[in-house]
Amino acid sequence: MRLLSNVVREEGELDVASKNVTICTGNVTSVLKRDWGLDAVWNNLIISRFERMNQLRNHTVFTVWNEQYQKFLPTIPLEFSKGFQKKRIDHRHHAMDALVIACTTKDHVNLLNNQSAKSNMKRYDLQRKLRMFEKASYFDKTVGRQVEREIPKEFIKPLNSFTIDAQNELAKIVVSFKQNLRVINKATNRYQAYENGNKVLKLQTKGDLWAIRKPLHKDMPFAKVSLRKKKSVKLSEALKNVEDIVDKELRSEIRRISGVYGKFDPDLINKYFRDRKYICGENDISKVEIYYFDTENAAKRVLLDSSFTEKVIKESITDSGIQKILLNYLSKKGNKPELAFSPEGIEEMNQHITTFNDNKPHQPIYKVCVYETIGNKFRVGYTGNKKKKFVEAEKGTNLFFAIYADEKGNRSYETIPLNIVIERFKQGLNAAPERNEKGHGLLFHLSPNDLVYVPTEEERVNAISKDSINLTRIYKIVSFTGSRLYAIPHFVAKPIIDKVEFFQLNKVENDIDTGFSIKHVCIKLHIDRVGNFKPLQT
Repeated sequence: MRLLSNVVREEGELDVASKNVTICTGNVTSVLKRDWGLDAVWNNLIISRFERMNQLRNHTVFTVWNEQYQKFLPTIPLEFSKGFQKKRIDHRHHAMDALVIACTTKDHVNLLNNQSAKSNMKRYDLQRKLRMFEKASYFDKTVGRQVEREIPKEFIKPLNSFTIDAQNELAKIVVSFKQNLRVINKATNRYQAYENGNKVLKLQTKGDLWAIRKPLHKDMPFAKVSLRKKKSVKLSEALKNVEDIVDKELRSEIRRISGVYGKFDPDLINKYFRDRKYICGENDISKVEIYYFDTENAAKRVLLDSSFTEKVIKESITDSGIQKILLNYLSKKGNKPELAFSPEGIEEMNQHITTFNDNKPHQPIYKVCVYETIGNKFRVGYTGNKKKKFVEAEKGTNLFFAIYADEKGNRSYETIPLNIVIERFKQGLNAAPERNEKGHGLLFHLSPNDLVYVPTEEERVNAISKDSINLTRIYKIVSFTGSRLYAIPHFVAKPIIDKVEFFQLNKVENDIDTGFSIKHVCIKLHIDRVGNFKPLQT
């Protein structure tokens, strides 16, 4: 296609962005290509996306009415036009490239090469053979008057139904994507040895050798920690363990009452305060704060920086003493972490750290220990100190999303962690278990780049055949996390506007046309090596 773009500038330019084999004279922006050109075919393929953009933005700036052809054409507002090419938003442009190349003959190449080189040789023979001519009137300076001349215009179509056939065939294309799911495979190891005085290479046969092709986890491990926190509970609940009550005066009063009764009886003490309307001194003690230990947390050390706001310090730092120092210093800096915890601000804090620690000495603070819930983190191992170390999955290692269904057909979902997948593969099992913890059976599992079909209500009742599939409801799986599945229409190469056409994540959870949740109704499509596809009935 690079050859086809080399057209002489004085006669017009080829629309390289759309591979429209049409030579346009004059201002390209004011000339809307001939309706029979491949540019019109491309506009027909992508116009629905621009109409949807109008709906999303509640505007009409993404389409423009053309009086000549009496239809709307796709366009892009000026503020989003930098670097935008309407051809690059759809994967099917590769098929259009191939189509144009297939229809390019040696005569086309010779003609365009001569014009591109600005050769003195005018190939009028090839012009007449390959292009259509129209009469045009212009002022000839040599004779000083208006003259008429035949000017070459569009290239002649290879056959009369060329653009109609191109439209029909491009609309039938299902874009498939190569899978590269190498997670684990057997490895071989060769070593040098001597046999009968000769050096030979031998294959290691003892033990299992596995090569893991994905990162097992992020670099930094977490340590499991137990944190003392506070929560508010009813007095009757707090009396189950008096020593956990935060209020020291209330603890002393409870001990005094226990001495009066001669024993500690939670029911009697609760009745004592209930009779007094839960008033102790001047305080309402119907609900009191108690200490409790949260053991489902994992912590790691990180560098102190400007991301540590007041809320982050209170909710994520494990050491209460360091919390106090940082909050005091942050308060002095007007609660502006970009000032307090810049490199200069941290140095200033450490030089006067006793000031912010009630005049008590403290080691300089450059790193802090932060915690978060264990969640999906998993143990490094099960022996020694490995059982106390937790790690989280690296980005991009969620490769299998299992869809299960109960006897009534109600679906449930689960992302299979990479460490579980590796263990199952080593045992010769499938990536997803045949049944989940609820006892539901496996329908199928999905991976990034798999294709799924979103059927209508009628199609979900009746059997689906390949011929009845609406290609606009085929989606490519992009990613998943937990029980959430994200996809995008199979033909979309990039959004018209980043984080707008397909929302903040540039991917969707619901079918664009029907609004159905993709994961609730989708059917996996099986594609063979030559591109044939069929739905896998569940």
